Amino acid sequence: MKKAIFLILPMTLMVFPNFKVQAQRVDSSEQPAYLALVKGDTPNSCSFMSADYLERVSDIVEDLLFVRPDDSPEWVRYKVRFTPDREYARNALEWTGLAGGNYTKAVVNFRNNSVQSRTFTMAINYNQPNERQCQWEVREARQGIQPNSSTSSLNQ
Repeated sequence: MKKAIFLILPMTLMVFPNFKVQAQRVDSSEQPAYLALVKGDTPNSCSFMSADYLERVSDIVEDLLFVRPDDSPEWVRYKVRFTPDREYARNALEWTGLAGGNYTKAVVNFRNNSVQSRTFTMAINYNQPNERQCQWEVREARQGIQPNSSTSSLNQ
């Protein structure tokens, strides 16, 4: 009996977040956001990952896009479907993952209990001599910075 419950639970968890994301996308008050490359492994670019590809393959990036500057740490935990690596500490929530030499790290920084910044770092060949790493920041369109060749518009 316990095996059946265990096998059904992960399937339920995988399906449920899609409903949450769809509900958030319907909200017309959401401001468009985009990913801005802030640190590349080559000058002004990321040789191994494009922002367009990043937003299609990374669930954590999709979740970070729904986080807004006035969100509290509790609201961020709700919007981001993954459990943080540690409880809210040092004014930040952080998620990391390592699989097959690929490393990802998402960080939401807070000031006065409100979101200050959201960043996502990806590395290949993590902790190896030929490691390459790039970092993106989620920005709101109202910040006055328009998407260019190293950013990706997320207003879909």
